[in-house]
Amino acid sequence: YVKEERDFLDRNYEIVFADGAKIEFNDKGVWEDVDCQFGEVPAEIIPEAIRKSINDNFAGVKVLSIERNRNNYELKLSNRLEVKFDKDFNIYDIDD
Repeated sequence: YVKEERDFLDRNYEIVFADGAKIEFNDKGVWEDVDCQFGEVPAEIIPEAIRKSINDNFAGVKVLSIERNRNNYELKLSNRLEVKFDKDFNIYDIDD
């Protein structure tokens, strides 16, 4: 299903697929949050520097969700860790 959310000046869109995967877009059509609860986030949407860092530091884990805003990216991994990257794609926080 597709849902539109409106705030004062902003619109956001949420798409939920039959398999439970969810994507949220801003009013410009740019994704802000991708959550693949039972699968893996497509590698093509993860910035290359982040993909490389995940592969180097967490070999064999899957990215289950990714969220981005102006200043950072937050990923949830299949090993139950949450990894945060700054706008220059450097890890600045790891949380379990």
